Amino acid sequence: MVDDPLVTVGSYSVRSDAEIARAALDASGVDAVVRADDEGGLNPGFFAEYGVRVEVRAGDVDAARSILGVGLPEPILELPQQVTEAVVAHARFTYPEEACGLLAVDDAGDVRMVYCLTNVERSRYRFTVDPNEHYRAWRHAERNGWEIGGAFHSHPMTAAHPSSTDIAGALDPTWVHLIVGLVDPENPEVRAFRIVDGEAAELGSVTLEG
Repeated sequence: MVDDPLVTVGSYSVRSDAEIARAALDASGVDAVVRADDEGGLNPGFFAEYGVRVEVRAGDVDAARSILGVGLPEPILELPQQVTEAVVAHARFTYPEEACGLLAVDDAGDVRMVYCLTNVERSRYRFTVDPNEHYRAWRHAERNGWEIGGAFHSHPMTAAHPSSTDIAGALDPTWVHLIVGLVDPENPEVRAFRIVDGEAAELGSVTLEG
């Protein structure tokens, strides 16, 4: 599985559930691996909040999702290069604390503006957008005929995948959630999700090098 990129087809709160899913895939002839940010199992309490993921080769995604009963994802989200560059720059600037901000979208749902805002938590593990900055972003978007249709934040020490806290805090199912993973700050990963009824569906990802 070295030469083919890996794609997450399931995320679980405990490793045992992920291992059951991996076994089901293996029994059907689909190679899968279990990946978790839990320091090799030494720290399951904290890092388990980011989910235990089952990953397969990119070419096996459809078969794996069919086996696991996971619906096919929405079409890949197309992000302007300026948006990915802006969220990555802000994530690097605030590192090792979590970065955060908001996204303005037009009537077609396309991202038109990214607002890099202050995390009042000043934390490596959680974020809260400054309410005054939130209001100013909303007013700016409104003046331009847009609406706030998403948010972004970074995971300074873990992968770009929604944590249980991220999922619990996602109140609007139409919002786009961008996450910047900085496990390797020189090679950040940006992934996009919608979170509906406690489930995160990936819309797309892009890795920026350098």
